[in-house]
Amino acid sequence: PEHHERSPMPESIFEIAQLATPDDVAAVMFELQDLPCVNQADVDIIKRQVWVSYTSMISPEDIAAALEEAGYVSKLLEY
Repeated sequence: PEHHERSPMPESIFEIAQLATPDDVAAVMFELQDLPCVNQADVDIIKRQVWVSYTSMISPEDIAAALEEAGYVSKLLEY
């Protein structure tokens, strides 16, 4: 495969069991968008999953910690 000029951003998917209502989605999105190194976030309420793309300045553990601070325990899913 050819190398692109820009290395792709890391992406992670987190499973959040407590993701049940639109309020949860809003709270999780707010928390993620509040993180300086998060580029994009997308919540799937049906699967109770959150997809996050972020810069290498932050780790999945940091993201999970921020979610936990907001009251949402998340599990990092392996690809």
